[in-house]
Amino acid sequence: MNFYEKPLSEFSDEEWEQICMKCGKCCMCKFSENDVVHFSNQMCKFFDIQKGECSCYSTRFDVAKGECQKVSMELLENDLGLLPPSCAYRRLYEGRGLPSYHPLITKNPKSVIDAGQTVKSLPVFSENAQGDAVQSLLKTAFQQHWSEVKIMYKVSRICKRYSLKLLETYPLPTCVEKSAT
Repeated sequence: MNFYEKPLSEFSDEEWEQICMKCGKCCMCKFSENDVVHFSNQMCKFFDIQKGECSCYSTRFDVAKGECQKVSMELLENDLGLLPPSCAYRRLYEGRGLPSYHPLITKNPKSVIDAGQTVKSLPVFSENAQGDAVQSLLKTAFQQHWSEVKIMYKVSRICKRYSLKLLETYPLPTCVEKSAT
C-alpha cells in the first residue's frame, strides 16, 4: 500500500508535504460571494509567476503573515472551498484519490506541468498589476457564466485600457488575440 492511500490524518509531515503538486492554484487570489469561493486570475504578491512558485515558500508563514494559510486537516474540514477542486489534498480528503498526473503516480516531477495543471497554463496576473478592474470583470463573468473566450477577450481589453501586461509566458489564445485588436 502506498502511503497516500491511508487516511490523511495518519500522514507524517514529510508525507504531507509530498502530496502538494506545487501547481500554484492555491496562491490565486480568491473572493467569496454568497458563501461560494471564486478563484481570480490574480496571484498572491509572493508568488513568482516566471518561476511558477512561491518566492518565500519555506518562510511563507512568517513572511506572509495572515495572507498564506497552511493546508492542514483543519483547513480541509472547515474551509475546503479555499482549495481548487484539482488540489491533491482536497481530492484525497474527498476520497477521489490522486490525479493520474500527480508526480507520486507518474514518478515524473514535471508531470503536473506537462498535464497543464499549474498556473503556468493559465493567464494570470501578479498582484502588482492591481486587478480591481479584472476582479470586477471576473465577478461578472462568474455570475453570468461567460465562456472562457469571452472572459479572455474582456480581460485583454482591460489590460490594454489600464496598461496592464498579461505575461508573455501566459499568452491569450490565438482566437482571442485576433478578436481583441
